[in-house]
Amino acid sequence: MGKISVMRPRPADIHPLLVLHASHRVDSLMLCLKCLERFTDLTRFKRIYVLHDAAAQENRVVLARFAARNGNVAIRECPPGGPVPGANTALNGIFAEHRRDVVVRVDADVFVTPRWLEHLVEGYRHHAHLDDVVLVSPLIPVSAAGRRVLGRFLTVSYPSERHMFSGPCVEQDWVYHRWMWEKIVRDGLEQAWLAESGPPYHYLDEAGPHCAIYDRRLIERVYPLPIAPVQGLPVTDEEAVVRAMQGGNLRTAVLMRSMAHHYSFPECEDYLRGHVSLEAVWRYTESLRLEPAGQDAPRPAVRRPALRLLASGGLHRVMRA
Repeated sequence: MGKISVMRPRPADIHPLLVLHASHRVDSLMLCLKCLERFTDLTRFKRIYVLHDAAAQENRVVLARFAARNGNVAIRECPPGGPVPGANTALNGIFAEHRRDVVVRVDADVFVTPRWLEHLVEGYRHHAHLDDVVLVSPLIPVSAAGRRVLGRFLTVSYPSERHMFSGPCVEQDWVYHRWMWEKIVRDGLEQAWLAESGPPYHYLDEAGPHCAIYDRRLIERVYPLPIAPVQGLPVTDEEAVVRAMQGGNLRTAVLMRSMAHHYSFPECEDYLRGHVSLEAVWRYTESLRLEPAGQDAPRPAVRRPALRLLASGGLHRVMRA
């Protein structure tokens, strides 16, 4: 009997769109763009669409310089007042034109790491023939999906600090935000995680659209977005993706060998900035090593974070703002 093989596109044949949501503070946007340009061959993208709130004057200058450096950037200004009708109208126009394209979505408070796009495209290729795995995302520690995936690793590595990562929902857990970022920028959590061996993917029944790749299997379930508020329907594209995933019993494939870093949810951002500044995050991203394409980074000799806990005593759940 002949063997049935799944035909997958070659990585070089996949030229996705990049849709960047730039509705964040200017310093966050600048670091997001810096990481994108440092760790990405932006010519891989068929087109880069940047959604920009027209009221944010500082962001306009930064984005204009970004567009001047990269010829495939198109800036779509959205009227102030929220996603309805501004951003949704712009997104509907983009996806009406690109419904059959592969899309990478990135928020402007997400900071990518070396080879993120190569890992993301490879994950997409691996799942493109499946009807139920329609979203692929890097591991994002400051997210509900990221905390869930990291759960066992954190329990083993930081047994005396379990109270730091088992609190309320991530969106409101300012303790987890601060603790996780301190582990990333000071204690080598990312390197320790990547040095672990394990399966290449973790599958979840929840969406993590802060940084993700998808195609028409999800696009056709989400668009067009409402351009006027409708009771009971999602307002933003992120909410629409979550609703579509839940309603269709769809899954996300989380890349276990690639991280991207979401800075903060709105409820925790002001507190986090007072303890782990974006300058500290910038210094951390500067320390990340660029590896040649097609070559895996050597596994670093990582001092287990748990050993440092015994010396330092760890943090406490109750922190002073």
